[in-house]
Amino acid sequence: MENLIKDFKYLKDNLNNLNSKNLNELDLEKTIFFIVDMNNGFAKKGALYSDRVEALINPIANIARVLANKNCDIIAFTDSHTNDSIELRSYPKHCLVDDIESDVVDEIKNINGIKIIPKNSTNGFFCLEDKNFNGIENIIVVGDCTDICIYQFVVTLKAYFNQNNIDKNIIVPIELVDTYNIDKLHNAEIMNTVFLNSMIQNGIEVIKNIEI
Repeated sequence: MENLIKDFKYLKDNLNNLNSKNLNELDLEKTIFFIVDMNNGFAKKGALYSDRVEALINPIANIARVLANKNCDIIAFTDSHTNDSIELRSYPKHCLVDDIESDVVDEIKNINGIKIIPKNSTNGFFCLEDKNFNGIENIIVVGDCTDICIYQFVVTLKAYFNQNNIDKNIIVPIELVDTYNIDKLHNAEIMNTVFLNSMIQNGIEVIKNIEI
């Protein structure tokens, strides 16, 4: 047990020692900004609502507005299920296609130029029409949940790039992602720590935050 505590502390320290990145460091004409599942069903109400996700709304909206004004492409994935969706066998019913839960929150949905893509699984990768991102150098991914939709998307995308020898930089800012907390069953701090470190080991650039 003592070794496990030391190992976990090492993982936490590894994240705490990461640097932030300023937008000026990026060529925004060659950058795309993905917002994952910042919808009413996770951020405002419903069976899978989390106050931790709700706390992401304004920080993500603030940076998205800046990026929109700089003509950076912004894409928002949102869960959008039918009653027959197989995913609902694993999770409580949520974000049905004809329900307000599947709508991206107004604070983000109304940002100029945003493109919204509905998804029927936890992995937005399968909804991408262009998986090669020609002309794009940086892919920033924010939203929820760190250990599910964010993790699956960035790791699958990175594996696809590796398979096809495509050189892109996938960036995940710690302060712009989060997951939910359910007592001992799903401890958000543990999940964030373990899965963010796993992203690093898989070649994702995990940073503390993006400075505007």
